[in-house]
Amino acid sequence: MDEGLATRLRAAFNARDIDTLRSLLAKDATWGEDPNGDSFCHDRDAIVRHLKRLLAEGVRPTIVKTTTGPRGIAASLEVEWPDPEHAPPDRITFCQVYVVTDGLVTEIYGHDDEDSALVAISD
Repeated sequence: MDEGLATRLRAAFNARDIDTLRSLLAKDATWGEDPNGDSFCHDRDAIVRHLKRLLAEGVRPTIVKTTTGPRGIAASLEVEWPDPEHAPPDRITFCQVYVVTDGLVTEIYGHDDEDSALVAISD
């Protein structure tokens, strides 16, 4: 996997550059673990809408580390919540996997820890 995509993803994500982020996603990209869940995003437009909504609500995620592997990118994110009293109690750091196919992100989903995210991109 090309390290350049991970660098572009991290830079666009951290700059809140929605147009560049959109250009890194496949049209049929998905985000989430449960395809039947309310927060699952079934395509690029839904991902962009979801991200814009989170940012409008004051959620401030930052990718602090990326690692590439044969299947994609593992990212460690730190999240600032607009209302720390109602933030998830132990969820300041998240791990996400960005599956890459033909140079575009096709899937985004969370992992409980960095080790499992690294395994997911290594298969």
